[in-house]
Amino acid sequence: MSSGMVVLLLIVVAFAGALAILIPIRLGKRQKLQDTAAVLSEFAMRNGMRFGRFEPNLPGRAPDINDIVGDPMIYVDFQIDGAMRGVPFQAFQVRRPAPRQHAVTFEVSTRTPEYTVVLVPRPVAGPPLRLAPQRLSWATAFRRDIQIGDPQFDATFHVSTDTPAFAQFLLRPPLIHWLAADPRASQAIIVFEPSDLMAVVRGPLTPDSAMTLADLMTDLHQRIPWRSLTH
Repeated sequence: MSSGMVVLLLIVVAFAGALAILIPIRLGKRQKLQDTAAVLSEFAMRNGMRFGRFEPNLPGRAPDINDIVGDPMIYVDFQIDGAMRGVPFQAFQVRRPAPRQHAVTFEVSTRTPEYTVVLVPRPVAGPPLRLAPQRLSWATAFRRDIQIGDPQFDATFHVSTDTPAFAQFLLRPPLIHWLAADPRASQAIIVFEPSDLMAVVRGPLTPDSAMTLADLMTDLHQRIPWRSLTH
């Protein structure tokens, strides 16, 4: 057998071996998605919420999400629509596409990390603003950290916006004291988008993660003096 035939045979064997590993893993991940969908669907039905894909361009309402997740393209897996204490919310799971070189390197994992996202309406439009935990991440890299002047708040949150005056006007006591003291807020990335408030945490969408973020964003929505932002 020639050396060229040997090389070709090795490539075929490697390809077959990669498929033998990859196919069961992909089937397992697909089953996990189906199981998660079933749990979320039952939870939504039991609590008077909707589960499905009612708004295909949810990320379009939250432009910062691509930067936070770290890819110009993201997938939406699940969506729950509900309301908490009179404030409507939408919770959904997003992830990046698989690495582009996947087909060449036969990487075992075909799914990237999931993120849980919650949107609630922003009653008053205004400048974008992002609060992120004080650590280096996609959410803070290459962004100026605006200091508010409260030691505990500034040590907890990296604040970024193109309109520092808006941050200084909005982020005042008692709001900043509540944010700095609430462990839910310090674990999430909170963004004032053009029409919505958004919270993002890393991890799959579950009933617990959806309700925790929805509760946080409802609290934030109800603590902001929206009328003062119109002047």
